Order: sequence, then structure tokens, then C-alpha cells
Amino acid sequence: MFSRRRFMLAAVAAGTIGRVTPSRWEWRGSAMGAEARIVLDAPRDQAEAALAEVVADIDRLEEIFSLHRPGSQLSRLNAAGRLDAPARDLRNALASANRWARVTEGAFDPAVQPLWRAWAEGVEGAEEALTRVRGARIEVTPAGVSLSPGAALTLNGIAQGIVADRVAALLDRHGFAAPLIDTGEMQLPGPERRPVELPEAGVTVRLARTALATSAPSALTFDPAGRHHHLFDPRTGDSPGWWRSVTVIAPTAAQADALSTAFAVSPPDLVGDIAAGLPDIAVFATRREGEREVFGTERLIRESLA
Repeated sequence: MFSRRRFMLAAVAAGTIGRVTPSRWEWRGSAMGAEARIVLDAPRDQAEAALAEVVADIDRLEEIFSLHRPGSQLSRLNAAGRLDAPARDLRNALASANRWARVTEGAFDPAVQPLWRAWAEGVEGAEEALTRVRGARIEVTPAGVSLSPGAALTLNGIAQGIVADRVAALLDRHGFAAPLIDTGEMQLPGPERRPVELPEAGVTVRLARTALATSAPSALTFDPAGRHHHLFDPRTGDSPGWWRSVTVIAPTAAQADALSTAFAVSPPDLVGDIAAGLPDIAVFATRREGEREVFGTERLIRESLA
């Protein structure tokens, strides 16, 4: 969380302002629990001022979305089951999460938090947690957000993308070119095509004016064999073993974030069907055995690999 993190404009050294080129600067820090960096083309004083505003806005969003801050709006909603006068950002995030739940046929679900707690914290049995997930109801109005009894939400499958998109929009309003925004999910808004390595898929893609997110089940496991990991299928309560990693390229980081989360717990046929129904989507997925599969918009796939 930003109240406990060091922030830096740096190319290599923490706590310093480092120059990548005469007019290019790099900030390194954290956002929503993930390492983050922003590459910015601007004179030094303008870069510092813009990045100070970015850091303040990310901190504000963490006060809404973070589960690591007991006083965040999401934490208070989970604790009380109701939140009065929610921020517009929270209402919008929940509306977006609801949309992706429909599109992915339930593979993306913000109400999956009880399953995470069941495995990560051992606070209840997995069957009880799954019952709470299946029975979750979320009511959102401008006056308040309310949850059905026993429900709890996480926005970790979309909030990093929301932050990346927000940073891109903020910098664009100020007229800055930001070739790279990485808050755990990537935004590459500038015209410069940048190489992004996908180690599990064994390829390097070159991207511009798009976003990218990767979900990897092995990033956090709850048992030595890795059968139970941090990505749950909300429909069954299981941690499926379809994929080693799933990378989604999409128009926005929030979209890429939500889809990579959903696809990581979905079988290949479903991933292919959903990706085929969405514009400007490319999916690079690596099976547990190491085989790579690619889904989505053929033009975007070709351009990414060119």
C-alpha cells in the first residue's frame, strides 16, 4: 500500500530520479499489491509533477479497492455487508465486474472472496465458502452497496487494470506520452511498439495502443502439490489445472485483467468461444503440459507477433 511504500523515479536505483534518455523517466513503486512502473516522456520537472499526481490518484483508488487496507471502502463493505455513499469508482467497478461475469458465463465473479479466505486463511470449509459464493447477491445504487448475508467481494481480478487505465487517462489529459504503464497489468498507450516477453508462452509480442494482463495459477498455491491455487472457478470452487498461464491482449487493462482471470479457470473450448465473440482480443495460453494455444482476433495476433 502506498502509505508504506517508497516511491521513485528511477532507471535503476531506488530513491533517485534516473534518466533513461534525455527526456524519458521511469517511476518504480507498487500498486494494488503489485510492483509497478511508469515510463514517461517529459522534462524532469513536468514528469515529477505528473507522477506525483499519479501516485496520489493510485493511493485514492487503493482506499476504495484494497483488501489490505481495513479502512478501504471494499473492506468496510465486506465487514458490514453494506456501504453508504460509495465512491463512483466502486460502483463503476462493480458494474464492470458484473458485465464480465455475464460475458464469461460466471468464470469471473467478484464474490469469490470466501473461497480465497477458506484456502488462504483456513477460516472455514471450502464447501461452506462455495455456498456463500453461489448465494451472493450484490445490490448497487448511488446511495449504497449492500451484500447478501455471508457474501464478500474481491476486485483483485480487475482493480489493477482499472488503475492502469486511470493512470493512462490522467497522463493523456495532461498531454504526456507514456510508452509504458505497468501496475501489475500493462497499458501501452503510445504509438511506439514495445516488446513484451511472455515466458510461459515462449513468445515475445510487440504492442502499442493496447493493454495486456497475465494470470498464472502457480503465482500463489495453497498446497505443496499446487492443486489449490489463488484462482478459483466460482462455479465449482475448484482451482482448475487447465493452464500454466493465460495472457490477454485487449483494448483496456481492466478488460484484459478480468478476462485473464476468467480464462485461467476455463477450459480451452470456452476460452475460444468467448474470445471469438469479443473484438480486438488476443489470448496466448500455455497448457499445464507446455503446449501453447492462441485464441481471438487474427489481425491482432498477427500484429502482435510481427
